Amino acid sequence: MFRLHRILNAQHKVILNTVFLVGLTSVLFVQPFDNHFRFTFGVVVLSALLLYFSKLPIITTSVLSGLVIMATRIVIYILSDASNYDLVTATLMSLPAVCYYVFFGLGFYLLKIRDSIRNIPLTILKISFTDFFSNILEITIRHTFSISESVGFLPHLVGVAFFRAMLAYYGCYALKRHRAFIVAEEHLKRYTQLIMVFAEIKTEMNYLQKSSQDIEKVMERSFLLYQQLDSCQPEAMTREAAAGEALIIARDIHEVKKDYYRVMTGMEDMVSPAVKENGMSISEIFYMIEHNTNRFLNHYSKKIDISYRFADDIRTNNHYAIISILNNLIINAIEACDEHGSIKVSQSRKGPDVLFCVQDNGSGIEDQDFAAIFSPGYSTKHSATTGKVSTGLGLVHVKNLTEMMGGNIQVASQLEKGTEFSVTLPFSNLIRDQ
Repeated sequence: MFRLHRILNAQHKVILNTVFLVGLTSVLFVQPFDNHFRFTFGVVVLSALLLYFSKLPIITTSVLSGLVIMATRIVIYILSDASNYDLVTATLMSLPAVCYYVFFGLGFYLLKIRDSIRNIPLTILKISFTDFFSNILEITIRHTFSISESVGFLPHLVGVAFFRAMLAYYGCYALKRHRAFIVAEEHLKRYTQLIMVFAEIKTEMNYLQKSSQDIEKVMERSFLLYQQLDSCQPEAMTREAAAGEALIIARDIHEVKKDYYRVMTGMEDMVSPAVKENGMSISEIFYMIEHNTNRFLNHYSKKIDISYRFADDIRTNNHYAIISILNNLIINAIEACDEHGSIKVSQSRKGPDVLFCVQDNGSGIEDQDFAAIFSPGYSTKHSATTGKVSTGLGLVHVKNLTEMMGGNIQVASQLEKGTEFSVTLPFSNLIRDQ
């Protein structure tokens, strides 16, 4: 329950941090007139973060920002020695600021400013327009100026709106550049680690080659011993010689066992630290699978639409197993689809478990084949060019990996309508302690 609460808190962390930053930067302001109307830097921060975080809820964040700013101003008014406002008066003086942020959020949402982020002039124009009319609304509520004074003040509102819009766009751009730099550094670090791992694996492969040669020798000597013992010619080999030959075979097998144990231990030492230290989130897993699948689709003439959706961006130590499971299921789905197929990959919660689903609209599975689909060697796929039949090990691999993590796999299929594989894994076996 604690872990679930932690995940729910993480989903709101960006909202709370944004509201906090907007409230904090709102104390930086310019008050051009002898009244309570002011231009704050908080609007720049809010605009930049709404542009940068594409999933940040616009209306909710704007309203909360306005409420935090109102609370901040009320405290400042009451505690300030220069003003003698009571709570009611301070609230009335601060309430128009909430109206500004509510209207700003509505304008940001209705104008779909995020959709035009690649068009710099249009984005700046939309933010300026929203900022300008939000200020007009606040001024109207405050009754700050007469009509003649308001007309004379309009150019100042336009200039400030345009200036703040430019700062907001530049702030968003700076955040993206900073993120790109961090990601590039992380990718370089991981790439270096992979190079080192593969280098050591290549060294361990020498021992595997030696073991393969030893196995061949053992097999030859075993077969020779069998022939001699089966020849029904006692003079061909004495009892002592046969026993000695059997001892040599046993010694050779023991050598093979030691070499394989050493290779297995060495590979665990190389791979385990990277797995335990880093882990991977569901969003990162889906990102890697999406790009890997796109490369795989380049070898096909099919135009398949693949969508990815996840409900919980949890971090897991078992990312290699999950990637392998989903890759196998997606490749199976691609091969089952026709020229214009559709595949849906999703992750959701199911009580104490995590559910991964891969659904396609392909040819489906025959009823008589259901009992055999997870058996080694079962396959209905073959190469159209070579005629070579698939080994049928993909689903066996998926089933073994799923059961190793304490989960189970289910399949539902209808002929000519598609197939859905559902992999259920215990949440406790996936979640990574922070």
